[in-house]
Amino acid sequence: MTRAAVLAVVVLAAAALAAPARASFGPPVQLATGSYLFNVAVDTDAAGSTTLLASNFGHGPRLFERPAGGAWSVAAPLPGNPAGVAGPVVDAAGDGALGIAWRVDKPRTYTGIAVAMRDPGGTLSEPTTIADADAGGVRHPALAIDPAGDALLAYNTATNEVHLNMRGAIAIAHRDRGGSFSEPKVVDRTPSSAPAVAIGRDGTGVVAWSHDQRVYAVSADADGGIGKVKRIASPGGVAKLVAAAGEDGAATLAWVSHHPVGKGRSARTRYDVRALGRTAGRAFGGVVTVASTTDFVRSVAVAADEQARVTLAWGRENFGEDRSVGVNGITSAVLATTAQAGKPFPVVRVVAKRARRYLAPPTVVAANGRVALAWGVSGDRRDLGVQAAVGRPAAIGSPQTVAAETLTNRGFGAQTLISATLAPNGTATVLYAVPTEMPPPAPAFALMASDGS
Repeated sequence: MTRAAVLAVVVLAAAALAAPARASFGPPVQLATGSYLFNVAVDTDAAGSTTLLASNFGHGPRLFERPAGGAWSVAAPLPGNPAGVAGPVVDAAGDGALGIAWRVDKPRTYTGIAVAMRDPGGTLSEPTTIADADAGGVRHPALAIDPAGDALLAYNTATNEVHLNMRGAIAIAHRDRGGSFSEPKVVDRTPSSAPAVAIGRDGTGVVAWSHDQRVYAVSADADGGIGKVKRIASPGGVAKLVAAAGEDGAATLAWVSHHPVGKGRSARTRYDVRALGRTAGRAFGGVVTVASTTDFVRSVAVAADEQARVTLAWGRENFGEDRSVGVNGITSAVLATTAQAGKPFPVVRVVAKRARRYLAPPTVVAANGRVALAWGVSGDRRDLGVQAAVGRPAAIGSPQTVAAETLTNRGFGAQTLISATLAPNGTATVLYAVPTEMPPPAPAFALMASDGS
């Protein structure tokens, strides 16, 4: 499961340091403070050990670790204390297998890609350079690791050829446990979206990306061999592509597309959550529509547990005329569905109903047959909070309040959740930030972690 990303912050007042008494989420722990919004990458392995990498404006990355059933460590730098760490991603699996990848922004932005790896029973390595200035600009590293410590890495390269380095060619590298990453192989030179990477327990994996209204995917075998690139048409376009994998090549890809419906004054845009599946040892089937709505769908999130049960989650946003509710009249719901990797998804379930609130697009994590979703909440520009729902895929629990506050200052608007992770015992950890002072001057933030089930 890869859960790395710069996901934004849910802004709460400093008084939100205690969750409501009837919530299953306990009082949070403060991990760090900073002068601007946090960038968080976090994951928990199958033994229950959690690794968190947090950074924000004015601070380099700070590494936090928590053993199963234990307390959070104090902040520490990455081995070698590397400079220019940007957009780190973290993936953990098995009993201690860990990978961290990031973009290197020194001496210039988009200079290179570096990784630090840990095999089961080992220690986190010093940074290793995968791509440097000779790559012509790099961006969007994506990393997945299996329980043995084998890893699959993909990123955009030659990004200097594209405005603002937004897209690039697709490069892939593979690592066997105890070894080094292979020389990166460029599999598509067309400027493409950020790649999505997933790996199964047996080391087979998939890398996917998009351009020109098509999804592209390539398989990686357990020895690191890269197959032929598959091209799949998606006439409605491809946005926020995600991937999950099982054993023997089983995989699920999902994304958001849209298309116009109606004409004239009745014309609308319909948003589709689409998926593409491949069961073990088989080829990809056709594209299917998991859900379709005239509400706005911003993104889709994915998570897979150790048995390759894949959960998709997304928000459905309605643009209403009553500007006093939600975020300027925007209210939303949270939805999810789960299927075995490569298999069709069943009927979509509403996890949190749309009322007079804005629910930010959810993050989803999965482990040991359980899933957890978490999202930010805004009833208006003052009423802000964090919610989560935890349970088995077929019986996700009701939304619980992780933190909530009514702000006295309207200077903050609603923002979204940072991240979440799920231990094998079913305990979910939700990470969010609270301002420690209100503007002016510019606020300082505290990064909080709250556990619940």
